[in-house]
Amino acid sequence: MKYGIIKVKRAFLYEENGVDVVDEVFFGWSVMWEDEGEWIEVWTHYGYRGWMERNLIEEKSREWMEGREKAGNTYVVTRGFADVMRGARVQARMLETLGRGCFVEKMEETENGYCRVKLANGISGFVPEVALRKRLDSDRFLWGKSEERFFVEQGIPEGWSEEKFRRKVVECAKGYLGCQYRWGGKAADGIDCSGVVFMVYLMNGVLIWRDADIKEGYPMKAIWREGEEMCLVEERAKAGDLLFWRGHVGMYLGDGRYLHCTGHERVFGCRVNSLRRGDEDFREDLAEALKVVGSVFREISGSGKLEEKSDVP
Repeated sequence: MKYGIIKVKRAFLYEENGVDVVDEVFFGWSVMWEDEGEWIEVWTHYGYRGWMERNLIEEKSREWMEGREKAGNTYVVTRGFADVMRGARVQARMLETLGRGCFVEKMEETENGYCRVKLANGISGFVPEVALRKRLDSDRFLWGKSEERFFVEQGIPEGWSEEKFRRKVVECAKGYLGCQYRWGGKAADGIDCSGVVFMVYLMNGVLIWRDADIKEGYPMKAIWREGEEMCLVEERAKAGDLLFWRGHVGMYLGDGRYLHCTGHERVFGCRVNSLRRGDEDFREDLAEALKVVGSVFREISGSGKLEEKSDVP
């Protein structure tokens, strides 16, 4: 296997035909691949596959990749956008603009509320410290000895309670409100339904399946399924859990409301709707078509009872 990091601020992954978009990756994200060529099939650090142009990747050794993981100085952009400046002041020349989700190497130098960072393409400059947070997810899937168990064995960040995690993912999701819909997108200027929930979980240290379904081998498990009484949805779901429809997913916020990004012609973006009939933002079509509710904390046992998951700290 060969390893590398994305050296441009955004890149799209495609179906093998190179026409249909399937995903989006950002500065500093890790990939691996086997065969060389102008276009190559890559595995992402969250287990997703797609085809991309080889020249968008900076090849690194496995030792370098593991060293970056151990160093712990990789930070993620949390603001929608953040300018990289030549100097630590607002009047300085702008070198690059990063989007939410880009990974940077944080250096020790700080000044005037800015910190020096190094980008995957070698550019070094200053970014407001408030626009960054220490990266919480991991690349270990790419070289781990138990790849088939890596995702389900993830825990929430050390020291976090379930309540804190739920609060953080909801806060992060609300940051995408008003963002336009873009198939395969995961950026603050264009994102799709599964992109929203994937990004907010990644930003808070948990890697879930990137598409709008529950996949074996990942931490999201069903706590309600179609055929059960609808009233049980609000009884079981907590803020931060996910709602799944056929080909669509959203995040439950509590009080019957959910956040989702839709390509519907009357919306075409990220917004909040309600499961409760009578609410102004109630969508009957979605309320009646709900298939599954998922959680990384609980699951339905074989007997149909709701139980705490044993593999989540």
